[in-house]
Amino acid sequence: MDLGLRERVAIVGGASRGLGRAIALAFAHEGANVTICGQNDEALRRTEIELARVGSQHHVLAIPADISTARDIRRVVRDTFNRFDQVSILVTQVGNSATGPAVEFEDEEISTDLERNFFSAIRLSREVIPYMKQAHWGRIINLLTTPVQQASEGMGLAAASQLALVGYFKSLANELAPFNITVNNVVFGAVDTEQFTSRLESEAREHNRPTADLLKETLARVPMGRLGKAEEVGDLVAFLASDRAGFLTGSSTVVDGGMLQAIR
Repeated sequence: MDLGLRERVAIVGGASRGLGRAIALAFAHEGANVTICGQNDEALRRTEIELARVGSQHHVLAIPADISTARDIRRVVRDTFNRFDQVSILVTQVGNSATGPAVEFEDEEISTDLERNFFSAIRLSREVIPYMKQAHWGRIINLLTTPVQQASEGMGLAAASQLALVGYFKSLANELAPFNITVNNVVFGAVDTEQFTSRLESEAREHNRPTADLLKETLARVPMGRLGKAEEVGDLVAFLASDRAGFLTGSSTVVDGGMLQAIR
């Protein structure tokens, strides 16, 4: 299926590996120009080479950057526009939040999480919206995790920052709709990435349990009985960025193998 993304320009945050990499590849396969950014220079370079093989070196821009900082955000958007002469699609991705009892988080921990997972998405959007308005076309897609829709033990901080993001971007979706700019969220569950494996191994060490047992328990909560594939999330994001999803805005699409909808 041709999604009509050829020559569109996408900025994908946190794209050096995992879901960000899969999304960038999905855009590249559709013929889009892609800016990828991340803090791991080596992984970013590997992804850049992979994207160039799909399209060409001309169609990919790799920028080492920390998009939790306003200065790097401005640089990424400016360099993208200077290279491709437009910014059509923005994909933001939340980082890891500290875990623990909600009542024990100090102000500094809360502020740090909001900077990383709330303000960074707002700042990125604020930088790209003028270009999208000028073109009368744009797509903003935020990647969120399941704590935003289902309370989990120790995940109060993640839920708080992501719920704030959902509320803000719902209002933004309504404001931008007249400019043919859509704003949507993708809520992902247990997806087979390095980040998921690392988090599972960390939890296993913390509770002194085998990683295999925790994986088995995770799969037992997923009706489809397997982990998601990063490519499946990438394909969904590419669809949401296309004209075929042009009437869909202000929504949160869940891709978790049925985990949140399971009746227990």
